[in-house]
Amino acid sequence: MKYNKILNFGMAALLAVGLSSCGKDYLDTVPSNAVSETSINSSLDNLYIALNGIHKEMVSQETGYQCLGGEPGFMFCRDIEADDITWITNTWCKAAYLGWSCNTNETSGYNSSYWRIYYQWILNANKIIAGVEEAPKTDESLYNQVKGEALCIRAWAHFNLVQLYAKRYEAGGNNTQDGIPYRLTAATEEQARNSVEEVYKLINDDLDEACKALVGINPGYHHYSEMVAWGLKARVALAMQNYNNAATYAAKAISLAEANGGALMEGGQLMSGFADICTDTKEAMYAARTPDDKTVYFYSFYAYMSWNFNATAIRQGVKCINADTYDTMSETDLRRAWWDPTGNMSVPKSTFVKQPYQNRKFTARSDANAVGDVAFMRLAEMYLTEAEALARAGKNAEAQEVFTKFQVTRDPSYVSKGNTGDALAEEIMNSRRIELWGEGFRFYDLKRLHQPIKRGRNFVQTFCTFLEKDADADGWVWEIPKNETDFNKLCTKNY
Repeated sequence: MKYNKILNFGMAALLAVGLSSCGKDYLDTVPSNAVSETSINSSLDNLYIALNGIHKEMVSQETGYQCLGGEPGFMFCRDIEADDITWITNTWCKAAYLGWSCNTNETSGYNSSYWRIYYQWILNANKIIAGVEEAPKTDESLYNQVKGEALCIRAWAHFNLVQLYAKRYEAGGNNTQDGIPYRLTAATEEQARNSVEEVYKLINDDLDEACKALVGINPGYHHYSEMVAWGLKARVALAMQNYNNAATYAAKAISLAEANGGALMEGGQLMSGFADICTDTKEAMYAARTPDDKTVYFYSFYAYMSWNFNATAIRQGVKCINADTYDTMSETDLRRAWWDPTGNMSVPKSTFVKQPYQNRKFTARSDANAVGDVAFMRLAEMYLTEAEALARAGKNAEAQEVFTKFQVTRDPSYVSKGNTGDALAEEIMNSRRIELWGEGFRFYDLKRLHQPIKRGRNFVQTFCTFLEKDADADGWVWEIPKNETDFNKLCTKNY
């Protein structure tokens, strides 16, 4: 990269509360939907309101790109980059993500939106982390919750950024390759890129502190909690190929979740359509819920990833699973019903294009209103993480025990195949691909494992651009947006 210091364009945005846009600079204009920093820092209650604002902003319309409606949009677009989602006809996301045209394009808004929004959330989290030390400590539990959640947000956002804009972490390596700037304060001056090793150390430092602060705190699925903090630790350890720690942290998250009433979906719950996962099941650990009267319209996850909402992106291109991935399921796996292998299932309107292996996993509450819950962390992910980590750590019996406990909820006839080592890890990964399809994990999984993309027999190269991508090909590391490295331009920009 040409420059070694980066300003972080997204840091120009300042903290707003509630449902307001974080894109407004309240220190200059004090709009009616935001308040001053002094007011926010005057009490823990006000800081909690600001924290709640970040959670609400996870589902937003700020990018200006309808397919990027906050984190739910980032999730499915990351998955589109990999090898398990395809469709026909409709061009939304086709070139940018299915064809990787944004990855190496430093001027693409489909690229820079991730950078800007994640750093925006980091800025707001940093303001809360600073503010919580200024506010009167009238309630120790609330102090711990606000601080712990803000630390989780800061760590999680940096974790996403380093996975996108830097080379993968390699266990046993020195990892001195350029990472991303790790912002520990709300300062907005240019900052050098931390190494990948430094970024992961700081992520873990934040999460360690968060886990301590959030002990005993379980505010519900719409906020970070102790179990979610441990779940984030498990994700990070998995990316670092620290499999013993990943298994330990995932087990801790599972234990806390189940102690708080969490449970894996079973039977008919698997066909709930996910739009009401927070109320119809006990599997969501952290999620966004969009009530029927709070729609984000065509920025919604369900405007792209459902099969029934009446949008052009769905009528012309219901998302389909990789046929080869579908075939990894046994005949008794209940998740087979998440897709239509024949393309003959009923659709809401005759104008909907039919194609084999169409999604039935995600169902919007209505074909006229693209609203629904979006789970950012589920208990299923933690079971699969623990099982995979144990298998890769050579603990085959323990891995099989955890995997079987999960798998029988999806396939009641499941019996261990007796796999060990790499074969067991592959069996678990196949289930992970099925289970977490469309939820933002596949691109990251391939990158952390240094595996190539191999798209299946139902992908059409003339539409999706490529069928295979080497693990070392250009594009696995996204180009940092040009407006972050063009200092001449930045120096004349009026913030």
